[in-house]
Amino acid sequence: MKLFSFLFIVSLSLLLSSCEFNCSIGKKDEVTGAAEVKDGARIYNSIQLNASGVKVDKAYLLFDNSQRVPDDNFVDFKGPVKMQILIDSGWVEENGKVLLGASEKIVTEKGEVVLEEADLFQKYPDGISVEDSKSIYLSASLKLKEGMPPTSFTVSFRIWDKKGDGFVEGSYKLYSK
Repeated sequence: MKLFSFLFIVSLSLLLSSCEFNCSIGKKDEVTGAAEVKDGARIYNSIQLNASGVKVDKAYLLFDNSQRVPDDNFVDFKGPVKMQILIDSGWVEENGKVLLGASEKIVTEKGEVVLEEADLFQKYPDGISVEDSKSIYLSASLKLKEGMPPTSFTVSFRIWDKKGDGFVEGSYKLYSK
């Protein structure tokens, strides 16, 4: 069993040199491209999305420099990939604030969990402004070692209202070039 654990850690360290999660809030640029429309929401980059109690306007992927990720989700992993979700309505507001939680998990194509974060918004215990809660970014940063063969990762996420029943959850795949 110790040998298996050691081999798992070594193989994981060969696969990735670093990982990082991040989140932010606030509205950014308009997005164009091929979209699937689901329950009135425009969803790009083959994001699998389920929402309850919240009306989603748009969901898409972009790079740190605000350029859209190509529709095929092939990236070079030299910088973070952000998912932006624009919300029309549904979060519970108290005193001009919304109290959200957000989790994110990255899994390799072999099913190995690379990184998992239980609540990215725990650093906002007093909540965020109603305006900021309408534009949510979840960022995942993976850096592959030079010469790695092509691979893919599945990023799963969940954003929930800590004062209500509303949530948005789903996943998307990223492919290395």
